Amino acid sequence: MRLTRFVRIAGFFAVVLMYHADANADAQAEVDAAMTSSPSVKVFQKRDFTGVSLFFGFDPVSPVSDRGVLIYPGAFVDPRNYAPLARHFADQGYPAAVVTPPFNFGFLGTHYGTYAKNYWRGEVVDWVVAGHSLGGTVAALWVDNNRSPSDGIAALVLLASYPDSLTDLSDLAIPVTSIWGSEDGLTTQSDIDGSRNQLPANTRYVKIEGGNHTQFYYWDSLQDNDNPALISREDQQAIVEQEIASLLN
Repeated sequence: MRLTRFVRIAGFFAVVLMYHADANADAQAEVDAAMTSSPSVKVFQKRDFTGVSLFFGFDPVSPVSDRGVLIYPGAFVDPRNYAPLARHFADQGYPAAVVTPPFNFGFLGTHYGTYAKNYWRGEVVDWVVAGHSLGGTVAALWVDNNRSPSDGIAALVLLASYPDSLTDLSDLAIPVTSIWGSEDGLTTQSDIDGSRNQLPANTRYVKIEGGNHTQFYYWDSLQDNDNPALISREDQQAIVEQEIASLLN
């Protein structure tokens, strides 16, 4: 009896492990596909003269707009895991970039958005800047330092994120959207509410019911201290895509 019960339990965990392996494989397949050039989108990695990576670029062959999408990744998350989000907009004709800060830590590459701006200078007039988690905090800091209309920042999107205590964007003249998930174990409702006075009064707040912290990027292993999502990654990403699209248009 005990042996039979052990076999059943072992079988259950084997199925769970196989499910997570398949899920990770699916996420990786989506990342790999997003990172692969096509006849309509050129995917490349921009480096400086010493070989240091600056950003991943997604350049549509036939752009539909002079506005682009710029993404700051979360701390210690491989920037490639945001490639499907960037590629979504590149496939629609919008130039897109995911910055690659040193050691995947945004505060070491606060200015990296400038490299993407310089690369598309003359082609992209302004950018919708999005950042996830710590990447959103860094994006907010970069936007705060680039407030002039000539700096070419069209909007800021905070994904499960908020400005640091020294960054006051309450008088920012561009649209700001704050998006977070109801199940997020890292960026809570209290965090969002506590930072409202640092954002413009007309900031758009979007709470994704059932969403979590991990599903803002493409990796199916649950991030440490996060809670399981109650909706699929595809559903959560679709809401993010819709909100960014509204700012692009």
